[in-house]
Amino acid sequence: MKKSFLAGFLLISSTFTSRAQQSIQFAPVTNIDMMIANIFGIQCGSISNVQVTAATDQIGRFEFGSNIGLNSGLVMSTGLVSGGSQPSTAFSSTTLITPGDVDIDAFGAAAGQSYPSYDAGFIEFDFTPTSSDTVRFNYILASEEYPEFANTSFTDRFLFLISENGAPYVNVATIPSTIIPVEINSINATMNAQYYIDNSTSLNFVFDGYTVPLEAKFFAQAGGTYHIKLVIADVSDSAFDSAIFLDEQNAYSNVSGALTVNGLPASGTLEIFNFIGDTLLAQPIQTLVVSSGTYNADSLETGMYHIRFTPDPATFPGVAPLYYTSGDTWSTASVIGIPCFFNSGNINSTTLTPLSGDGVIGGTITIDTNFLHAPTVPFENALIKLINSANETVAFTYSDVNGSYQFTNVPIGSYTLKIDVPYIPQLTDHQITMAGNQTVSGANFEIMTNGIFALGDLVLNVEDTDNQFVSCYPNPAKNVLTVSNTMAEDITISIYSLNGRLMSTTVNHPGKTQIDISQLSSGVYILKSESHHFTQRVVKQN
Repeated sequence: MKKSFLAGFLLISSTFTSRAQQSIQFAPVTNIDMMIANIFGIQCGSISNVQVTAATDQIGRFEFGSNIGLNSGLVMSTGLVSGGSQPSTAFSSTTLITPGDVDIDAFGAAAGQSYPSYDAGFIEFDFTPTSSDTVRFNYILASEEYPEFANTSFTDRFLFLISENGAPYVNVATIPSTIIPVEINSINATMNAQYYIDNSTSLNFVFDGYTVPLEAKFFAQAGGTYHIKLVIADVSDSAFDSAIFLDEQNAYSNVSGALTVNGLPASGTLEIFNFIGDTLLAQPIQTLVVSSGTYNADSLETGMYHIRFTPDPATFPGVAPLYYTSGDTWSTASVIGIPCFFNSGNINSTTLTPLSGDGVIGGTITIDTNFLHAPTVPFENALIKLINSANETVAFTYSDVNGSYQFTNVPIGSYTLKIDVPYIPQLTDHQITMAGNQTVSGANFEIMTNGIFALGDLVLNVEDTDNQFVSCYPNPAKNVLTVSNTMAEDITISIYSLNGRLMSTTVNHPGKTQIDISQLSSGVYILKSESHHFTQRVVKQN
């Protein structure tokens, strides 16, 4: 076999770099229904029952496709659409160990090519036209099979299958003016060469060859029932990846709606983020200052977007920024697809209840700028949200010019922090338990190219508070602490680590009670009784 030496080898490109133009970028597909609708354009409301059969990362979204003659849209691979940036001199081959496809095999057999298929990925959906129209979109087939394995048994294939009112499938992904399926053997340097581009010495992207943009189209009759299947597969073996790029409709559209706070017309700032940023930190492609309670984001290209509304803090104090329609951060927000934007663009923020506790949580946000040949530096204006144990935002703040931030008046409870930097995922967090009037410092985070990470150890800063009726000894202690309670009532004492983690809670009756601390690691701990205003630092020794 030509590829036996490749078993287990994986090298896939997801960002293809060009010296002259913006590089192609990829992301996972979070809303496949909207993606399919965007490809069909004017028939946006007619797509239903979308089903995907593919390995993880076998299907994705691409943007900045001008290098290959497309705009943005859906990419389906026989390998993966994730990985490092690679020129065509690199190599893309993945064995997914997944089945082929019966329709790919049947179309091959009908052409006298009885070669099995592997690593198939396909999308199926129903289409009920709202009006009679010719449905069309552009696509390209790209492959590592090019150029050396064209006109052999390794003819990776793509099909765009249409079943009208239950009839057998018809393939409309064909060589122009023919019924020949688009595959490696039908378009290459010697067969239909006018549709072929040799990419073997280019920096455009990893595949060694690809087709010019081709058009798939069919006439859809209003009231008809259509079942559609998009499928790509390796043929003859599972190595040497191929991919199909399906272009979204090239159009410009508007998104408009009402902005309210507690149901009343709002003023503030609206930011439109493209679904994939072309820099480390995503920058809004439109920023609108809103004063009338309504907005209109116009001339948005076909694509996927996030919308963030930040109410004017002077007019609406205590109102947290909100993503369309109710997301705490971009990762939990709804995605808007243009031109197929189905829902109202209204966004309503609500005023947060002011915190009423005695605790403080603080830290710093920094960014790793090694990719800019500079050291780690403070990150100003990061949005930090304080999240309670019910996963509700209870407060928010921004980092200052030194990267520092602080939450005050934090009540007793358990908390995490969400650092909202669009399109940079937060991968780790600090688990913070607030026991009372203490200060938790060191809740630090670093923004890196692959995510946001919690740094270091939290520190719980408290002052000892005496209660003349309660004492604890010895200090330091090894295995047992004795609590002396001279009151005529029980007292509950909790032990916390310096990062605020609750280690144990005991009820101490009048008299003397022993607390077993033998299982604790050596270090400093905080003994605390909220109801009796008792706090004491204790050193645990081995």
